[in-house]
Amino acid sequence: MPTTTLGDDALDEIQAARANWARYLHGMMRGHDDYCEVAKMLEDFYLGGGKQWSPEDREYVESQGRPALEFNQVMPKINIALAHQIHNRMDIQFKPRGGAADEELASTLSKLAMQIADQNMLHFKESAVFADGVIQQRGYYDVRICYDNSILGEIKVGVLDPMDVIPDPDAKSADPDDWADVTILRWMTLADIEQQYGKDAADGVRNRKGFSDEDFGFDTYNVPRSRFGNDDSFGGYSSAELDQNDDSTRRYRIVDRQYWRMKECDIAISLTGDIYDVSGLTAEQRQALVGVVLSKRRMRRVMWTVTTEDAVLYHDWSIYRHFTIVPFFPFFRRGQTRGLVDAAVGPQKLLNKTMSQMLHVINTTANSGWITTAGTINNMSPGELEERGAETGLVIELKQGTKSEDRPQKITPNPIPPGLDRIVDRAHSLIDDTTGIHPSMQGATDREISGVAIQSYQFAGQQSLAVPLDMLQFSRVLLANRFLELIQAFYDEPRIVRITEVDAVGQETVTPLHLNWDDGSGNILNDLTIGKYDVVITEVPVQVTFQNSQFQQVLEMTKVGVPGLAKYLIRYSTLADKQAIIKDLDAQSQPQQDPLIEAKVQLTQAQAQKTRNEATSKAVEQQYSAIQAGATIAQMPAVAPVADTILKSAGFEDHDAAPLPEPAQAITGDNPATGALPRNTNPLTPAHAAVGLNAGIETPRIEGAPAQP
Repeated sequence: MPTTTLGDDALDEIQAARANWARYLHGMMRGHDDYCEVAKMLEDFYLGGGKQWSPEDREYVESQGRPALEFNQVMPKINIALAHQIHNRMDIQFKPRGGAADEELASTLSKLAMQIADQNMLHFKESAVFADGVIQQRGYYDVRICYDNSILGEIKVGVLDPMDVIPDPDAKSADPDDWADVTILRWMTLADIEQQYGKDAADGVRNRKGFSDEDFGFDTYNVPRSRFGNDDSFGGYSSAELDQNDDSTRRYRIVDRQYWRMKECDIAISLTGDIYDVSGLTAEQRQALVGVVLSKRRMRRVMWTVTTEDAVLYHDWSIYRHFTIVPFFPFFRRGQTRGLVDAAVGPQKLLNKTMSQMLHVINTTANSGWITTAGTINNMSPGELEERGAETGLVIELKQGTKSEDRPQKITPNPIPPGLDRIVDRAHSLIDDTTGIHPSMQGATDREISGVAIQSYQFAGQQSLAVPLDMLQFSRVLLANRFLELIQAFYDEPRIVRITEVDAVGQETVTPLHLNWDDGSGNILNDLTIGKYDVVITEVPVQVTFQNSQFQQVLEMTKVGVPGLAKYLIRYSTLADKQAIIKDLDAQSQPQQDPLIEAKVQLTQAQAQKTRNEATSKAVEQQYSAIQAGATIAQMPAVAPVADTILKSAGFEDHDAAPLPEPAQAITGDNPATGALPRNTNPLTPAHAAVGLNAGIETPRIEGAPAQP
């Protein structure tokens, strides 16, 4: 980024650098230096390896002839809390809230967010941030747009050392939006500076005078940072002296500060009253906005200043609307932060000291001393007896004639203090109580307890992690909102991303997703820059743990007789080629037809068709008879009462209410309609050209009616 100025009210470069440096020193003196000392001590108690003893305590204990033992019980306890986070992934989902947002765009936005998370290996970085918070009270993400691998820009998530982040010392909120500023310390080489801030900035740092920075990893108050090296000397030469011959490895302290300032912005007010900052749009783009009212308003915006002690690398308005950091505090109380290791420091010190004291007592018991008479020992001097008196198989040769009362006698050792062993046990239990992580969370219970009961104990033990996990959820929501903001602000050009999805059989498929894509008809597909969305964060177990859980549940359902679960049992297994097995299982599950069964089916179908045909024929014949009867009654109405009497005597039930409708016209041979229709209506004896139109018809005329000429 090039160095720029702000106009008439811009500070001189030297003044801006000195002001930035002064704010950094102010934050250190207002409590961050004390925090760094505590954070380093907490990290040492977690790592162990001899670091749980301070140099002063170790020197004193060893001067008393006692061993400085260390029995690290903090690390296994903290690792249980870390394991809970490791075994549960963050799933980011977005829901439409207003504007042009809809379910389809929300689904696309969710897929894009998870794709960004996968590209950044967010699960592993979240584990690092969670570990920083649990161990050193504070953890920080750094979220920004990176143009290293794409000219369009991609979201990049980094993890910051909590000792390098100085929050606003006067703030008391866990949300960075409520802070006045935040300062990030960085140690960068000239190549790093040139890549990020430009060649002019690197040259300005290289040529500046009065360089007084300490080596990388040390602060102004000499609080060491974690790194691969252990000090700033090698072979009698300091790193500063070595760096004079090789500028490529020399690191410079960079003060990266973000803070709020007021700025007049161009805004757009929608019909619903929503306010949008459109300062980044061109005049033509602002005029093209429809359904909004353009106005101006002074708004709070982020100012960004990056300097060394006396050189400015960047000084301009930030391209982001929030600070780039996202914090995680396991326990937060109005600016006061704590982790899980804090409460375990006292019990761990007690355990180390009591175990060291117990070993010292045992050692003194084994060599409690001797009572001898001068001149009675023949094979060693009194000094040698003092040194070798506790050896196994020691042989003492007495001078001839030594009386029994003059023989050497071993001094009876003092017994171990009766309460010392109980203090050791109490120190163990205090570590469990203070961290809230009990052996039941590790599955360490009596043999008689069932697996279900063990799982219940583990779930109950996790309640002690409720507060850190709730604060982790808060950080996840902040991070997802940063994703949403950056996607809508910077993912505004057409681009294609590839989304990996899992189908019903567990097969992964890669689907291209077109963002801000013109479909050729003027419509923009997947325009994620519009609309408002709500963030929904869910916790999903990692794949192996989740699959094992699903496999066990499906297996239990299969045992109780739930049918059709064989495919799902294979899907949630850990077989390498389970997709191919599922496909073969689906192919084998298709029923193979027996030829005899198939013939029987066809015969049954033919018989059913024959029955339907016969029923149709009978129905047609009945209709034809009804037509004949109706025509006869129409020609001779006097036969109707006789026909009714005959039908009733045969048991016929009349389904039509009397009286019958009067015919509009008697059917006679002169009726023009009769000449237009075929005379034969029986489908079983159709007429054809060989026999004539009426040949073969049983009743070519209406029965009882006069014969047609």
